[in-house]
Amino acid sequence: MNEENRTKAALRLFLVSGLGLRSANTLMRHFKDPQAVFGSSRPELEALGIPPDVADDVLSKKSAQRAEEEWTKTVELGVDVVDILSSAYPPLLREIYDPPIVLYIRGKKWNPELPQLAIVGTRRPTGYGINCAERLAEDLAARGLAITSGLARGLDAAAHRGALRAGITYAVFGSGLDFVYPKENRKLADFVIENGAIISEFPLGTPPSPQNFPIRNRIIAGMSLGVTVVEAAEYSGSLITVRLALESGREIFAVPGNITSANSFGPHVLIRQGAKLVAGWQDVVEELPHPIREKILAPLVAQMQAAPEPKLEGAEARVWKLLSVQEAISLDTLLAKLPLPTSEVYSALLGLEISEYVRQLPGKKYIRRL
Repeated sequence: MNEENRTKAALRLFLVSGLGLRSANTLMRHFKDPQAVFGSSRPELEALGIPPDVADDVLSKKSAQRAEEEWTKTVELGVDVVDILSSAYPPLLREIYDPPIVLYIRGKKWNPELPQLAIVGTRRPTGYGINCAERLAEDLAARGLAITSGLARGLDAAAHRGALRAGITYAVFGSGLDFVYPKENRKLADFVIENGAIISEFPLGTPPSPQNFPIRNRIIAGMSLGVTVVEAAEYSGSLITVRLALESGREIFAVPGNITSANSFGPHVLIRQGAKLVAGWQDVVEELPHPIREKILAPLVAQMQAAPEPKLEGAEARVWKLLSVQEAISLDTLLAKLPLPTSEVYSALLGLEISEYVRQLPGKKYIRRL
């Protein structure tokens, strides 16, 4: 199968007037190869639930011409079109309910296999929120995660800036890739292209209309292992991204804020509902799939193993030996393995926490501090 011909066929299908994503995906699944769609007949398409007028457009010369014109524009702009069957398509995105059958991608460091973490938040952040987003993005990017956001003003831009200091970032547009919105982020978009990629499911020439951004948010959530909310007011679009992430089974993280700030509403609600509270990059990494977590932590584990053991005595020394940096151990497990009074184990854990040797995680689990 010629990949370019297959992608052109998928683009042609994508641009058919009146054909929704659900129907397009139905056709892709049924025919396996998008090229086969255009070798079918109108009755075949109608049997799959395609309305007669849409079926006519699918099989028309106009749909072929439309796709060819779009392809020419993408080549001129240096934009790659990636179809859902391509190895360049982000694998996690295929798992969502209604994945786009094509993506437009422009960037020098696009890698679909690179694990992504989304950082999102309000367009009107506080200085605290900007600092948190930039620092967290930089710390996670330095450890091999691509930071994904929406290039919006405010915290999205802060997340991209932080990631650019240390690694790779991806920006998902709510418009065609020939529209940078907001205009003030044009230079930032250029940096993202050089050190990551800009991505959209919207055809070239699509303006940044308000209804596009919730659609864009499902791409951010769908490509990522999890979504981190830094600051978000009660009706923030970031909470739409969270809902979409939850629907796709992604992890949710939230950075706590000032309780008197309206921007803290979103993160605090999420934390009450079970989102992981984030005070540093370690809180995020601890929740990632085991192979990714191990790869990120391996250099730190090696460094710790080479360092001298802390000088501990008594119960603290015995508790320390049972703990590791790879896996958290529950309090119940510690109590079962240690022939010590419960009060001594509690006291030892408290002492280790105060000395910053140990971190307590939700669910009364403990892990060595990196």
